[in-house]
Amino acid sequence: MYQSVLFFIAALLCTESKSANINRHLKLLDFENNIEPNASPTKQAGVLRFLSLERKPNALYAHTTGVLLPVTCEAIGSPAPTIRWFKNNSPIYEHDTESNEVIESNPNSLGRITSTLLITHSDGSDVYTCLATSASKMVRASTVITSSGKTTDPTERSKLLPLEPRILVSYKAFVDTIGNTVILPCKARGYPRPTISWRDNNGVLVTKNPRMKVLRSGELVISPLRWSDMGEFTCHATNTFGNGSASTFLYPAVSDI
Repeated sequence: MYQSVLFFIAALLCTESKSANINRHLKLLDFENNIEPNASPTKQAGVLRFLSLERKPNALYAHTTGVLLPVTCEAIGSPAPTIRWFKNNSPIYEHDTESNEVIESNPNSLGRITSTLLITHSDGSDVYTCLATSASKMVRASTVITSSGKTTDPTERSKLLPLEPRILVSYKAFVDTIGNTVILPCKARGYPRPTISWRDNNGVLVTKNPRMKVLRSGELVISPLRWSDMGEFTCHATNTFGNGSASTFLYPAVSDI
């Protein structure tokens, strides 16, 4: 598929008005110089498999209970990776609907995913780990979060929950084969619970397109993927206190088969 992607992108670059936009998003998928030594690429049935953490948490954070502390991981891989979070080696189940990404990716897909965990409470010292998975490959990064010994008024709910929506999980770029079903995540947190909507690569609100559907969980399903779907799809999370957005640049690729 990767040879087809290169030809596809080259054709797009011939269109001057699109070249700057394509170049900007190509940087999100530039993995060849960033693969970690313990995550070397492999080939399986002619398809390159790799996984790399492109952004890791700091090694140490001092946290004040009641103040939101965002901790972010970003991974790129093929198949498109997923990210899960652990606290002291135990899965953070309470964040499954907000931060842990469990979507199954198509085996020939390629993607760059970002996932943020919001820490609101700390007591002593805890180890938080983000685990990126792509097929049989796994890479991880850990951070130690220690309590600063300070705390805010626990009755101030605004200090414990984000009011304005924050998007915690999304792909920055995603490549898949034309004809496949694509699922683009958009996990958001806010209080009250935000409403999720999507705009397609033409800026049109996704409501009546028979090939596109927004799930209650916030994911955008595109089936089947078409050449004309190339471009930026934007997720919007909205509540009474504000809104947040995140965009995914989608590349439809021609199968090599």
